[in-house]
Amino acid sequence: MKIGIITFHSSFNYGSMLQAWAMQTYLEQQGHEVWIVNYRSLVQRLTYHKPLDFHNVENGLSSCKRLLLYPSSIKPLYKKWHRFDDFLHKELHLTQEFHTVEEMKRTYFDFDLLICGSDQIWNTNAPDSGEAYYGNWFKGRKISYAASFGQYPENVDMDFVKRQLINFSALSVREEKSRKALVNAHLAEDLTVVCDPTLLLPVEAYHTLASNEPVVKGKYIFFYTPVGIPYEYFAIANRLAETTGMEVVTEKAYYPKDLRSYPHIHEYLPTGPREFLNLVKNAAVVCGGSFHLQVFSILFHKEFYCINGDKDARTNNLLRKCGLEDRIISLDKKSEMSAGRSICWDGVDERLKTLRKSSEEWLLEEIKR
Repeated sequence: MKIGIITFHSSFNYGSMLQAWAMQTYLEQQGHEVWIVNYRSLVQRLTYHKPLDFHNVENGLSSCKRLLLYPSSIKPLYKKWHRFDDFLHKELHLTQEFHTVEEMKRTYFDFDLLICGSDQIWNTNAPDSGEAYYGNWFKGRKISYAASFGQYPENVDMDFVKRQLINFSALSVREEKSRKALVNAHLAEDLTVVCDPTLLLPVEAYHTLASNEPVVKGKYIFFYTPVGIPYEYFAIANRLAETTGMEVVTEKAYYPKDLRSYPHIHEYLPTGPREFLNLVKNAAVVCGGSFHLQVFSILFHKEFYCINGDKDARTNNLLRKCGLEDRIISLDKKSEMSAGRSICWDGVDERLKTLRKSSEEWLLEEIKR
């Protein structure tokens, strides 16, 4: 069968690219021909730009600020950008590039099935979300797999979703809160909650993608969160370093003033999706506030801590299903962090096996219909 996928594949974000790769890889392992619809909106093209970009005022101002205040970051950030771009074009099987929904409506796609998802493609508050991710430009059969409304489904524009969510053969979502949001809006009587595509593959697939040679030598704590973060996150990572005696490695570029008070936090900037997996795989401890950071910490059996995971519907859903709610550090509740706290991985793996099995059964059944 020839299957198309529409998702956030070209966001220069580790989780977005890796979930697209995982969905593609899993379907290919089932014997299907798979293509990712290479839709790149204007917002995406302006957002995921090279470190120095002067095509518009906003990017030009941020580029000037980076050049003046943090010139040493330019070269490694260019390397980071190229590693994302390399992964995008070498690992993902892309159609021709589309910039608008109108272009896709004028194009004939010979897919037997279109899959919308995964990732938070239906989060109307995400800057790169939009009608393209509901697949109404496609005239054939379509389903959703692990589509998500993001961290806060209650804030989604359900009127917009209602106008777009038509002609699906079957719906599945990634989180229980996303399911409830659709049911409460009377857009579905009931629907299935399935796992993120990254969890459909065994950890061996990511060992291969990450490579064996550590990109950072020695024992370290890997700290990552994908969005602008409050300084409490830095403080937690720095405190964990003081407790364990290990230094913290982060893949983000922060201005010197941001890290001045946190001497144990160091940057490793030239990080693409492969290097991100490598940093998780070889870390002694993982700490941060990213959904996919928790996914790969679990797959690689890492001691990890999830900052404010109780506030994120995606992360909370995952940790609850794996019986790992105790890994959450809540800023509101001033949770205590105890380094070295053991995890019963046999129990976690059994829960994951059950989740993976039910998700696979749903997906393979819907593909066969």
